[in-house]
Amino acid sequence: MTPIKYKSNNLYIEGLSVEKLADDNQTPFYCYSEKYIEDQYQALKSAFDMEAKIFYSMKANSNLSILKLLLNKGSGIDVVSGGEIERALNAGATGKDIIYAGVGKTDEELTYAIKTKIHCINVESQSELTRINDICEKLNTKQNISLRVNPDVDAKTHVKITTGKAENKFGIEFDYIKSMYAIASELPNVNIIGISVHIGSQITNLKPFKKAFQIIYDLINDLRGLGHKIKHVDLGGGLGVTYSDDDNLPTFKEYASLIQSIFGNLNIEVYVEPGRLLVANSGLLVTRVIDIKTTSQKTFVIVDAAMNDFIRPTLYNSYHEILPVKNNLGTSNKLYDIVGPICETGDYFAKNRNMNSVQVGSLIAIKSVGAYGSVLSSNYNSRPQIAEIIVQNDKYEVIRERVEVRDIIARERIANWL
Repeated sequence: MTPIKYKSNNLYIEGLSVEKLADDNQTPFYCYSEKYIEDQYQALKSAFDMEAKIFYSMKANSNLSILKLLLNKGSGIDVVSGGEIERALNAGATGKDIIYAGVGKTDEELTYAIKTKIHCINVESQSELTRINDICEKLNTKQNISLRVNPDVDAKTHVKITTGKAENKFGIEFDYIKSMYAIASELPNVNIIGISVHIGSQITNLKPFKKAFQIIYDLINDLRGLGHKIKHVDLGGGLGVTYSDDDNLPTFKEYASLIQSIFGNLNIEVYVEPGRLLVANSGLLVTRVIDIKTTSQKTFVIVDAAMNDFIRPTLYNSYHEILPVKNNLGTSNKLYDIVGPICETGDYFAKNRNMNSVQVGSLIAIKSVGAYGSVLSSNYNSRPQIAEIIVQNDKYEVIRERVEVRDIIARERIANWL
């Protein structure tokens, strides 16, 4: 059930009026539904008839409250940097809750991960494997690892978020994977426990998953035949979410059933790493109309949010539904471009969009921003970093304060010779 809906022409998130949030907090701001995230996690967990461990991919939204919420539900955390390890630990995770992925891990990050005693490092290259072994030798310890396979499978998603083709930077080429396991098995300071694959994000069809998973299934049998102990298979994430009513996506049950049909007889732990899937549709970006500008070509609705706050539309050409917070000005037959105030033509949220009427001062809400919204934001044009809010039924809490320009400037220095 969606947590975002109209009541008497007023937009609500859970039991709280979005207008009330905007009365209390300066626009623009992000707000998230706690219940939606909990429900998504539980629905995915319940879809499996076999034991499957969820590791939330925190790059989608790394706010400490989101992490804590999911840790409380029993989730692990998938991280891709030393900074994300530190965030996960600050949210209450322990090392055993964490899997460390990512194509470019520095020695400093690997040392931090190993000292943290994280559950597993997904290894991306022979060089990385050697560095992990050498660091462990210096620390007089051993580290659990899996190797990430690039199965050369096209996920049929946006070119910037596909990760499983041979031309992508991610994973170890399939033809070299058995020799890499052989090399790893001879290293005294690493402990092989699994195998990893992730082919991309926002995948809207099960066929690419099926192809990749069958390749991994056969590979696991081959590796076990060669004497390697493959205790878990990490299948990554990537199952798409609904951004518009036209999206027709596989259900959680269909996704889980596919996984069970392939790996159910292997006596193996299954890990999945959803990110966007759990948080995307929990969120709104609430912004206020600054101006409405009509030219001979267009009608522009100019709002106080901008591409520095939410870059997905210009980065990925992504679609996000946009709603007036008070839906009481009637329908409109106009097509609008909803844009921000930044000095870039790419500063837009929607083009040629039908939307009910708004006026200067109206609040509007951009939907499906819980994933890759705040985490991709910047201070471009010396704009403040906006607040994040979490909603629980009819109450809310600010979970990241707005960072004003004076605070940003305070971190800079004018060189002594100037």
